[in-house]
Formats: sequence, C-alpha cells, structure tokens
Amino acid sequence: MNNKKFTKFIRFLFILLVFLSPLKLSAKMCESDVINSLFLNDVRNFEYNEIRDDSGIHFDFMWDKNNQKIIIKRNQNNYPIIRYSLFNKDLVPGITAIKKIDNLDLSKQDDKQLKKLTYLNGKTDFEIDSGKVFSINSRPYKLNDFKLSNFKILSIQNIDTTKGILELSFDAILTNERKDLKKVLDNQNLMINGLYEICENFYYRNDWPLTSVSFDEFRYDVDVREGLKNKAVLKNPVFEITVDKNLVRTLRTEKGVGFFRQSFDFQKFPFDKQTLLIRIKTNVGNYINNNLDSSNDNIGSLTFLTPEPGVYLNLEKFLDPSINKLKAWKISKDGIKIKNNIISDNSYDIFDEKINFKDENVLDIEINIERNYQHYLFKIMLPVFLILCVAWYVLWIPTEKYEARLNTSIIALLALIAYNFVFQDDIPKLEYLTDIDWFILLSYIFCCIPVFLSIAFSKFISKNQKKVMQINKFIKIWGGVLYLILTLQIFYTN
Repeated sequence: MNNKKFTKFIRFLFILLVFLSPLKLSAKMCESDVINSLFLNDVRNFEYNEIRDDSGIHFDFMWDKNNQKIIIKRNQNNYPIIRYSLFNKDLVPGITAIKKIDNLDLSKQDDKQLKKLTYLNGKTDFEIDSGKVFSINSRPYKLNDFKLSNFKILSIQNIDTTKGILELSFDAILTNERKDLKKVLDNQNLMINGLYEICENFYYRNDWPLTSVSFDEFRYDVDVREGLKNKAVLKNPVFEITVDKNLVRTLRTEKGVGFFRQSFDFQKFPFDKQTLLIRIKTNVGNYINNNLDSSNDNIGSLTFLTPEPGVYLNLEKFLDPSINKLKAWKISKDGIKIKNNIISDNSYDIFDEKINFKDENVLDIEINIERNYQHYLFKIMLPVFLILCVAWYVLWIPTEKYEARLNTSIIALLALIAYNFVFQDDIPKLEYLTDIDWFILLSYIFCCIPVFLSIAFSKFISKNQKKVMQINKFIKIWGGVLYLILTLQIFYTN
C-alpha cells in the first residue's frame, strides 16, 4: 500500500514539474528580468506614438549645417513647407508653404511655436503661399514617427551603370519609442538602463511596428547583410529593446552590403550627373478613417520615418574624397540630401474585395555625383578627333592626286570603325543617343565626306579642274568650322 502511495506521489511530482516547466522557461526569457517582465505583463497591441486630434498637417524638415540641428524647412519667404497633409490632398507635400494659420503670420514664428500650432483642434484656417485659404476641421488619428537614428555609408563598392545597380556598404540604426512598454517597466520598477535582446519567442509574442520598415533593395544577400530578414541566428543581435534616459525604445540594426536599383539618365554622357537613391520605406499606408489597432475604428493613421542629427553628420563625413574613395565619380556640390517623399498607389484588399488608395511616406537619401570624364575625353574623344583630322587633311592633298586622297581617307575611316570596337564596352547600350554617341556619329559623317569628295572629284577632275579646286577649298574650311559648331552644340546645349 505504501508503495502505491509513493508511486502516486512520484507521478504527481512529475506532472507538476511538466506543468510548471513552461513558466520556468518563461521566467528566464532571453536571460533578462526586463524582457521577462514585458513578456508576462505586456498586453498585446499595436502601439502608436501619439493619438492626435488636429488638422493632420505636418511640416517638412531640413538640416541646419551651421547650427548642426534639424529645423523646419521654409521657402525663400520664411514660410514653412508642408511635409504631409492627411485630410486635405490639395496641399502638396514638399511644395506648398503655409503663410498663415488663423491669420497668424508663420514667417515670424519659430520652430517650437510652429509645432504647437499643428496641434490646434476645431476648425482651422490655412492660407497657403498662393493666397488661397483652406478650412480644415480637426479629426482624430494615430501617429507613428519612426526614427532613422543613424545611417553611415562605409563604402560604395560599385556603381553599375549598365545594369542600373548601386552596391554599397552601410550601417543603419532605426528606433521607435514604446510608451506602452515603459508603462509596464515602471509598474515593475524595472527601468534599468541597458540593451536587451528581443529573443525569438518574445518577438513572435508581441507586435513590433518598427519591423515594417524596409530598405528598397534590389536583392538581399544574407552572406553580406545583417538584418531582420536573415533566417539564421546572427552572432550580434539586430533587434533589441533599449532603456535610456527614461525612454523605452525598440532598436533595430541593419548593416552590410545593400544592392539598390537606380534610374540613370545618360543624355549628357560622359559629362553627365547622376543621383543615387537609397529609399527606406515605412510600408504602412496613411489613412483618413483606418488604423492598425482594430479597437479604434473610424480613426485615421499616419506613419512617418524621420532622420536624426547623427544621419546628417555621418553623411557629411562621406563627402570627403579620402573617405568615399570614388574613382570614376565624384560627389557634386549638391552633395547628399535627405528627403521626405510620398508614394501613392492603389492596392487591392483581398478580404474586402475592393481597391484602396494608399499614401506612404518614405525617406530618400540622395547622393548627387558627377562622372570623372577625363578617361572618355583623352582615351576616346581625342583619338576619334585625331583620326578625323587625318581624314579631313586629305582635302589639302592636290585634287588631281585623287587615288592618294581616296586611299588615305578610306584608311582613316576604317581606323575610326576599328577604334569604335575598342571603347564600345565603355558606353552604355541605350535606346537613345547620348552626347558622345552624337559626337561619334558626327565624326563618322565628316570622316566619310573626304571619301565621297575624292570619288566625285575623280569623275570631274579632267572636265573642270578650276571648279573642283574651288569646291574643295570651300569644303575644307567651312566644313571644319561647321563640325566645330555642331560639336559645341552637342555638348553645351541643355
């Protein structure tokens, strides 16, 4: 009997241990009391930074290089420029400037005062730079403003103009304030400064708005990239919670080699200027009546991605040629710009079975570069011009020696054709003609003129020698002048 009781007791202990083991594992979630507390006490929800009730107008940003800070972007009359208008689509982002809000002159308001004015609720009158007045009634909406805390270009490995791909190494940090997580830690007295890795179980347990952000990459090579898209476990964590200065934020690291599709314009090649684009997308639409928190219907939502000063400081350093080490290119005077942009698109909702219009705020990092044209000038254009000169100087050979003229001009033409095969890989294969294409085509035409003249003169030399000499003199002088004029027109017209 005692043995039976002992057996039952052992079974009870075993069941109890099995039952309590998940709790024990959860107590050691990510080996951190902070993460464990969030895991056990956080209510699963989609967190927004702010719940606002205003006109939905936000002002654009720019970098004040002299004072090393981000300020509100203004036009030449010191009026603030709109970054985005949620409820009035007639106000064009990045272009429309606001002159007055309720008859208050905005050119005389500093940045702090302007930000306070965006919180006005009720009916508000906005006068834009064209003089037109809009009245907007405030409405509730939710706002998320993700931060690009750091973006550092380590190197540009390749600018493939034939395939339209930019390959560069970068190091980026994205952050998002989480007031809901801070509330949990405050209640548990666990506001301990530090970085805490978000382990896999906790990652899938909660909602993380910051994970929607993505780099608009042509391809993602896990062998040379570290980020959220990596399937294998990485040595260094890429998604963490940071507790610092009484703030709780999610921190996401993306680094390695990125491949970005580019759209190049080669009309002015080889004296062309290009803009390299690195686009970071929020992948969240802006809606007047919808948001991602299902408990709040008929409330709008707006999502931004905003750079912090560290991004500008690091990009300014990359302007130094000793750091960027670009050979075929150089960064132009326009330098590197960071712009807020809007992508408008129609998307089909498979659940509601309808097409929805979507605005999405994206962040564009633009690197303005100029081609170092010396290679093309001295190794392509100058030799082509010298070959043409040889062909053209045939016109200085006496007209009666038409055989020598014809042989020399044909040899020069064949040399030009052969040389064209030498540099053809240096020129992009396009559906339109670039400046250097027009130059080479023009050189072909003028290289053929001495050939045609030599053949024509061979037929008329015996009939009217004087007439032939006059035509030859006229063409050799004014033909050369015409060639130079056309060449200048090719390279100096817009």
